[in-house]
Amino acid sequence: MNFERAKSIILIILVGTSIFLTWSIWTYEPEYDPFEQSSEFIKIKSDVQIVSDVIKPVSILFHGNGQHFQTSSPVEINEMENEFLQWRFSGLKEVSVKRLQRKFDDFVHEDGSIEIEFSDDIPISLYKTVLNIRDKEVPEFSFDRIIIKQNESAVYFVSYDQEKIYQGMVDSKKLRNFMDSFYRGSYDKHPEYMAETINSKRTLFVPENPVEINKLEYYIDSLDIGNLKNALFSFPKFVRQDSVSVGEEYTDGTRLMTVNKENYLISYINPAQKSKLFGSSSDLLRSSSDLLQKSIDFINDHAGWENNNYRFAYMSENEQRVVFRLFVNGYPTFNESGMTEIEQIWGKEEIYSYDRPYFSLDSVLPSEGSPKTLQSGKEVINQLKSKDNIDFKSVEDISIGYKLNKSLDSKLVTLVTLEPTWYYRIGDKWFIVPFDEDTGGDQSGLE
Repeated sequence: MNFERAKSIILIILVGTSIFLTWSIWTYEPEYDPFEQSSEFIKIKSDVQIVSDVIKPVSILFHGNGQHFQTSSPVEINEMENEFLQWRFSGLKEVSVKRLQRKFDDFVHEDGSIEIEFSDDIPISLYKTVLNIRDKEVPEFSFDRIIIKQNESAVYFVSYDQEKIYQGMVDSKKLRNFMDSFYRGSYDKHPEYMAETINSKRTLFVPENPVEINKLEYYIDSLDIGNLKNALFSFPKFVRQDSVSVGEEYTDGTRLMTVNKENYLISYINPAQKSKLFGSSSDLLRSSSDLLQKSIDFINDHAGWENNNYRFAYMSENEQRVVFRLFVNGYPTFNESGMTEIEQIWGKEEIYSYDRPYFSLDSVLPSEGSPKTLQSGKEVINQLKSKDNIDFKSVEDISIGYKLNKSLDSKLVTLVTLEPTWYYRIGDKWFIVPFDEDTGGDQSGLE
């Protein structure tokens, strides 16, 4: 074979090899693990809560011999819960006030009873996942308090606003043991409260004497904004970040997340859901049970509960709105900027808006000026009645709470102060009770 022919053969082989390799590259399809990108958000599991963690009583009232005593102690509330969550309920049914032969308000606050209060109406169809109910079918109802009475084998679920009463039967021995453990001796352990008739349908209870509560101060710890962005946007890599006056904005062209760095808040909105938010047809609205469960699950999957200190506070089925509030030592906390609330509003398919803090209370510090003595309940009542701009007959709740204020220490580390303060509620809005020594009080609504 001469040299020229050998070169031709080698050239043909090289060209053929090149063609084969090029074709292989063009037609190669790698085998990836399947990946599904749905309209759901990326989930970030953190401090997961279940129904019994988030839906908790806010106070317990003891009625006896014309006197009233109350506690908001988380320790006592947990002890009581541990007892009644183990009971076996049966025969749940509605009972009429006429059959009970008592006025509704008298029945609820009757001598010889324990009144366990919640922040808002709880759907039994959700709370039955917590209770041990033997009935195969349970009537649809909501309640905001559980009433346990002496010498009875029934427990009562009451909706105060709707004046509805449902009863469930429980082993009488367990109820006697419960009353022996918690009712007897309650007078010695708890402060006395006075009953105040607000209107023909509502009686509230406030402490007879001034109340001493410690002022608290905390360092705070921040959530990772990147994690929040990844949790709330379907395609985080396509999200654009911009600086704005309050902090930062993140958008994918449809959804928008605003980070308020001054108040440690995020506000997320998906405008595409707005048109389907409120419809004339009831099938556009989730039931209260579905709405509340979905809201708990959403927070479990999107940044969590911040040290497990948030509790269910309010729900509107018509607005598809749910609010969870920060509680500290059994007391609700408030802030005019929204730093103590997690609020959700739902569209038809997805969340429409999600507003929440992105900080948690880290370590508590010794605070100057603590403890603080608050006015007695009678002084609170007199003050509310004396104000022309307050419709006293519309007041639905009166409570001690913490007012959260933000500041910086000498090292420019962010601190929050929790100041014990009297609050009253009208509708779903809370207001500071305006005492004369205050500068008019804060009359802006705190939802």
